[in-house]
Amino acid sequence: MSTTPAPRSLLTRLVDDAAVFPPGNAPVDRAWSEHLELRRGRYADLLGPLLIGASGAANLVEAAAAAPPPEDLETGTGHGPLPIGVGVIARPGTPVEDLLTAVESITAADHVIVAGVELGHAEAAQAWDCVLDLGVPVAVEVPRAPETMLSVLDEIAARADANDRAIPTIAKLRTQSTPTAAVPSARELAEFLSAVRDRDLAFKLTGGLHHAVAHTAELPEGGSEDQHGVLNVLVATHFLEDGAGLTDLTATLEMRDAEALASLARSLDENGVGAVRARFVSFGCCGVTDPLDDLTDLGVLPR
Repeated sequence: MSTTPAPRSLLTRLVDDAAVFPPGNAPVDRAWSEHLELRRGRYADLLGPLLIGASGAANLVEAAAAAPPPEDLETGTGHGPLPIGVGVIARPGTPVEDLLTAVESITAADHVIVAGVELGHAEAAQAWDCVLDLGVPVAVEVPRAPETMLSVLDEIAARADANDRAIPTIAKLRTQSTPTAAVPSARELAEFLSAVRDRDLAFKLTGGLHHAVAHTAELPEGGSEDQHGVLNVLVATHFLEDGAGLTDLTATLEMRDAEALASLARSLDENGVGAVRARFVSFGCCGVTDPLDDLTDLGVLPR
């Protein structure tokens, strides 16, 4: 059995920092300062943008001005060599106008740069041109209902094709429970993965991927729920690109054999990694080091 870690590119920029969103709910100024600290830490290259809700953009601009990145202070400029990427999130039901205002605010600010935007499918349908004209990757959250999901994925693919895929247009699925819905089952997630492959779309996930391997989590309010693992999703995406069907994808997403999953991830070569990451862009997590620590413990990342 291989004990060599997986290619680091499997995890590069995989985890978007969702510290301000539930269940973390960090204040914006603390999320900003902790994000800067993470960017100086051992997982810096595995970290995606800091995610901020449209309503929190002004607070983020204030936090960045009050505590600029050290490299910006050293150069004496508004932007250092690598401005801090920010993903602007308009959760379903948020008016597109609020998203555009937030993007304008961040674009005009020092120290930060808009790395992408995310919005609900209903809002995207009303403003595709405005959103694509921003010139940054666009992630559209799809509904869970199967028939509606497929029609929305068709729409996302059609808009991507109309734009000659010049602007990355990404399908996004929520993988956490909400007050109105349970965590998507392994079968539901497998159906989503299969559908994005059939339409040659990239995808991202949001919420619920707090650990490397699928598990049952105890809930603070009592009871428990099954939660997905990011390592399961990475390995399932590898099988997806090899043509796996729903039965095999579902079984992979349900696996709880951590060592078997880790061994599969460690066996990937750079070509396999490239195919996985072209499809699976990133996931949002409010505690970004938790799944990465798990992956380190499993030998997927070096200690």
